[in-house]
Amino acid sequence: MKMRNLQTINDDSALPETTANSKRATNFIEINKLGVQKFLIEKNYNQASAFFQQAVELAPDCLACRYNLGRSFLETGKLDEALKIFNELLLINPKSADVYSSLGDAYNKKEMYEESVSYFRQSIKLDPNDAITRSNFAISLSRLQKFDEALEHLNKAVKLQPDFAEAYSNRGYALFLLGRQKDALESLQKAEKINPNFAEIHNNLGVVLEYFGKKEEAKKHYLEAVRLKPDYGEGICNLALVYLQAGDREAAYNQLKMLEKVDFKLAAQLREVIWSKYVVNASKVKTKN
Repeated sequence: MKMRNLQTINDDSALPETTANSKRATNFIEINKLGVQKFLIEKNYNQASAFFQQAVELAPDCLACRYNLGRSFLETGKLDEALKIFNELLLINPKSADVYSSLGDAYNKKEMYEESVSYFRQSIKLDPNDAITRSNFAISLSRLQKFDEALEHLNKAVKLQPDFAEAYSNRGYALFLLGRQKDALESLQKAEKINPNFAEIHNNLGVVLEYFGKKEEAKKHYLEAVRLKPDYGEGICNLALVYLQAGDREAAYNQLKMLEKVDFKLAAQLREVIWSKYVVNASKVKTKN
């Protein structure tokens, strides 16, 4: 999913009287900025959470600080804590498209897609020109097998933001599952051109290229996906399957060992595939007398 922007505080002019024009206000504004830096630039979400928590403790009425804390919780897997914050913010500002969208993101991560879709719909009503929300909305719709509707939102997302690599990648995914493999390949190639350093794009390209029988090209993209994101479970699994199809059992097992460290559930599925290919059922083997 595409990460949403955080909220910054430029000065104290828009703050409540209880915190504006005070040393405490200056402190929490600077601490919030430090959190934004750790989040957006350094990708250190745990440290960003710590800064946002400090800012909220100094100024509980700073809605931007609370929103940012919720976003950092999403990135660190504290989904229930994030939901609590966003629901509180929604009571304060029931017309915040960002908050509705963040609730959609949280429920998507919890794999509660019906709830996710409901919040994304409300966010789109409030802000129909938000390309990020439309792209993330499409992911939840795809999980519910609503690929046609997902494609509609992705088409609008790339129209609103022509350099939106993730949206082109998600669009390729939806097109592929709608049976439009050639269009899917074109959309994914567009995504790669915009952002060649995005692991999910390379993984999706690998899947489509495999469909067209271009196994070596697919393998290169899976390798690149795992290089860019070493803990990318889907990429590791797909690379293992390519090795398995080529008869390289040792390489497939090496990928399985890597996958067990990052995604035990997916590793169990891969293990079954490997065993079904190589383990012979002894009861069906005829022996000579």
